[in-house]
Amino acid sequence: MHRLVYVTYLLMVASAGITFIFLEDIETDYGIPAWGIGLISALSFATAVFASLAIAPYGDRGHLRLLGVLSFVTAIIGNVWIGYATELWSLAASRALTGVSAGLFSIVGRKALIGDTTDDSGEKIGGFISAAVAGFILGPALGAQLSEWGGIETPYLVVAALLAVVAIPTLRWLAATPIAVSDDANLLAMLPLLRSPGVRAAVLAQIAVFFNIGVFDATVDEYLTDLGVSNAQLGLVLIVVASPLLVMPRLTGRYVDTHPRPARIMLGALAGFVPIVLLLGLWEGVAVFIALAFVQTAMESTIFPSAARVVINETGAEKSAIGTGLIDAAGSSAAAVSAFIAPIAYDAAGGPIGSFGVSGVVAAVLLILAWLNIADRDASQAIQKTTS
Repeated sequence: MHRLVYVTYLLMVASAGITFIFLEDIETDYGIPAWGIGLISALSFATAVFASLAIAPYGDRGHLRLLGVLSFVTAIIGNVWIGYATELWSLAASRALTGVSAGLFSIVGRKALIGDTTDDSGEKIGGFISAAVAGFILGPALGAQLSEWGGIETPYLVVAALLAVVAIPTLRWLAATPIAVSDDANLLAMLPLLRSPGVRAAVLAQIAVFFNIGVFDATVDEYLTDLGVSNAQLGLVLIVVASPLLVMPRLTGRYVDTHPRPARIMLGALAGFVPIVLLLGLWEGVAVFIALAFVQTAMESTIFPSAARVVINETGAEKSAIGTGLIDAAGSSAAAVSAFIAPIAYDAAGGPIGSFGVSGVVAAVLLILAWLNIADRDASQAIQKTTS
């Protein structure tokens, strides 16, 4: 029954994937300005921040079924609404609602999967990440095919209907699964976590990757369309590019579960991530984009579960929702900012150097800061061992 959690999250993220493939069409057909496209992309991430920060403590207190109900309701309403939205305010508001639903379920799903022990938490979260990626690459393919058959609203209605089908069995499983509960979980409990250099490094790594995800979400459709890629071809490109994220997170998560220093794995992958993003901004072309982005997602497949494992090692199962909510909020905040500014930077620079170039520089700075935190932690631990 736990597989229902993966299916549900896949469907919720598929909605974002559907919108991704229509951004260029929305801009052209509805006369939405570049900053409006950025706003539509950013609001999905921004509302996920709210869910991660405000709702995470209730997950640790054990209210999974109630949060699950809210997630399903907002997801179904948001998908039906966005299918028929034609103006900037309605497109932005409906996308924001789907962002709330995905943010809610990311808290609920991971808390339920971790359950009452941190054993195998990296592997479980890795599988959850793969489900999200599967949804994101299924969305464009679903959107391209179903919109040809019944219009732009059809894929959103299909997603809403499928969510309605899986809602009841998923909610029953959430109510029945055993979880570790913390009665004193609250928003302020996130702040002491930031005293840990390892957690700070994980937050910085998450920001680096999600800043680039926001850029990707807001500009890649326009970039590849400028290079002559159709909507149907874009769906195929995304499948190839995202394929490492479909398989690797569970495997790398299994590895970091047994590794004594998951933060070192995280930093190594981030060091490989930075030059790839810079090259995406400097080296244009469809084939080049596919090759570089494929390697980039392989790096992400390692960064995500290792960062989560670093944080869960600090929180334990009892406050895992707060811990994962903290890095989620940091990442979603970065993605909201970059998704808003990326279309503007892309247009101003006349291409990806204005978006991916900035993203690569940001990631490089964050890599250095994350490394300094881990070096500081290791030095402190060495001193403690010497004195003891």
